[in-house]
Amino acid sequence: MKRLACLLLAGTAIVVSDGCTQPGRPYAADVDPQGWRAGAVLTLPNDDTLAMYDLEIFLRCNDRFAEDTLTLRIETITPDSLHVEEFLHVPFPQSHTPAAVARETRIPYRRRVLLRQCGDYRMILTPTRPVRGVEAVGATLQTTP
Repeated sequence: MKRLACLLLAGTAIVVSDGCTQPGRPYAADVDPQGWRAGAVLTLPNDDTLAMYDLEIFLRCNDRFAEDTLTLRIETITPDSLHVEEFLHVPFPQSHTPAAVARETRIPYRRRVLLRQCGDYRMILTPTRPVRGVEAVGATLQTTP
């Protein structure tokens, strides 16, 4: 009877913990919420050169964030030092949440990305102008089926 109870408890713990996991692998960096202007460096390690990923950019903002759009410069550096730079326009829809609740905006960046090299890919996210109220920025890699 004890063994059956332990097995049921272990099975329940696995099911409950599986529901709490986040999809994908998030990578984030804190930025200065008083005035973010410097690049935030994200390191995305890769050891699977055959997997396809969807890449999403996210920003976590506090109640001092008052922008309706933000343009980010995204620099990507591959493990063999190839350097690519582009801009991403991020819209922020109006939201009416309590001041104590931080806002998080997620925007799709790339779909079906193939990271062809093993090693660390670095992404540097920099606003094109100083912005107040952003606490953290990041990227999430989600394996595509």
